[in-house]
Amino acid sequence: MSGRQSPQAGEQKALPPVVVKKYANRRLYNTETSAYVTLDDLAAMVKDGRDFVVYDAKTGEDITRSGAEHAAHHRTAAVDRALRR
Repeated sequence: MSGRQSPQAGEQKALPPVVVKKYANRRLYNTETSAYVTLDDLAAMVKDGRDFVVYDAKTGEDITRSGAEHAAHHRTAAVDRALRR
Protein backbone atom coordinates (compact mmCIF):
# COMPACT_ATOMS: atom_id res chain seq x y z
CA MET A 1 0.00 0.00 0.00
CA SER A 2 1.39 3.41 -0.92
CA GLY A 3 1.54 6.44 1.37
CA ARG A 4 -0.93 8.33 -0.80
CA GLN A 5 -4.50 8.66 0.31
CA SER A 6 -7.33 8.57 -2.14
CA PRO A 7 -9.65 11.58 -2.15
CA GLN A 8 -12.77 11.31 -0.05
CA ALA A 9 -16.13 11.10 -1.80
CA GLY A 10 -17.24 14.58 -2.85
CA GLU A 11 -13.74 16.06 -2.62
CA GLN A 12 -12.33 17.60 -5.76
CA LYS A 13 -8.68 17.61 -6.63
CA ALA A 14 -7.28 21.14 -6.45
CA LEU A 15 -6.79 22.60 -9.89
CA PRO A 16 -3.44 24.19 -10.70
CA PRO A 17 -3.56 27.97 -11.00
CA VAL A 18 -4.48 29.41 -14.36
CA VAL A 19 -1.51 31.10 -16.00
CA VAL A 20 -2.33 34.52 -17.43
CA LYS A 21 0.22 36.43 -19.48
CA LYS A 22 0.14 40.21 -19.62
CA TYR A 23 1.45 41.69 -22.85
CA ALA A 24 2.91 45.16 -23.44
CA ASN A 25 -0.34 46.26 -25.07
CA ARG A 26 -2.00 45.55 -21.66
CA ARG A 27 -3.90 42.53 -23.04
CA LEU A 28 -4.27 39.54 -20.76
CA TYR A 29 -4.01 36.03 -22.22
CA ASN A 30 -5.39 32.98 -20.41
CA THR A 31 -3.10 30.09 -21.36
CA GLU A 32 -5.61 27.51 -20.12
CA THR A 33 -8.38 28.59 -22.49
CA SER A 34 -6.07 30.08 -25.16
CA ALA A 35 -8.12 33.27 -25.16
CA TYR A 36 -7.70 36.89 -24.24
CA VAL A 37 -9.46 37.85 -21.01
CA THR A 38 -10.56 41.05 -19.34
CA LEU A 39 -10.20 42.37 -15.82
CA ASP A 40 -13.82 41.36 -15.29
CA ASP A 41 -12.85 37.77 -16.17
CA LEU A 42 -10.08 37.87 -13.55
CA ALA A 43 -12.51 39.29 -10.99
CA ALA A 44 -14.93 36.45 -11.78
CA MET A 45 -12.13 33.93 -11.25
CA VAL A 46 -11.45 35.45 -7.82
CA LYS A 47 -15.15 35.32 -6.98
CA ASP A 48 -15.33 31.68 -8.10
CA GLY A 49 -12.32 30.81 -5.97
CA ARG A 50 -10.12 29.89 -8.95
CA ASP A 51 -6.44 30.58 -8.43
CA PHE A 52 -4.44 32.30 -11.13
CA VAL A 53 -1.01 33.78 -11.63
CA VAL A 54 -0.17 36.69 -13.90
CA TYR A 55 3.21 36.88 -15.59
CA ASP A 56 4.69 39.67 -17.67
CA ALA A 57 4.94 38.02 -21.09
CA LYS A 58 8.24 39.74 -21.94
CA THR A 59 10.18 39.40 -18.68
CA GLY A 60 8.45 36.41 -17.09
CA GLU A 61 8.12 38.42 -13.86
CA ASP A 62 5.31 37.35 -11.56
CA ILE A 63 2.97 40.35 -11.45
CA THR A 64 0.00 38.55 -9.90
CA ARG A 65 -0.41 40.93 -6.99
CA SER A 66 -0.57 44.05 -9.13
CA GLY A 67 -2.85 42.28 -11.62
CA ALA A 68 -5.24 41.13 -8.91
CA GLU A 69 -5.28 44.57 -7.28
CA HIS A 70 -5.99 46.19 -10.65
CA ALA A 71 -8.84 43.74 -11.30
CA ALA A 72 -10.33 44.40 -7.86
CA HIS A 73 -10.10 48.17 -8.34
CA HIS A 74 -11.63 47.91 -11.82
CA ARG A 75 -14.48 45.78 -10.48
CA THR A 76 -15.16 48.17 -7.58
CA ALA A 77 -15.20 51.17 -9.92
CA ALA A 78 -17.66 49.40 -12.24
CA VAL A 79 -19.98 48.58 -9.34
CA ASP A 80 -19.79 52.19 -8.11
CA ARG A 81 -20.71 53.49 -11.57
CA ALA A 82 -23.64 51.06 -11.82
CA LEU A 83 -24.97 52.09 -8.42
CA ARG A 84 -24.88 55.79 -9.35
CA ARG A 85 -27.25 55.25 -12.29
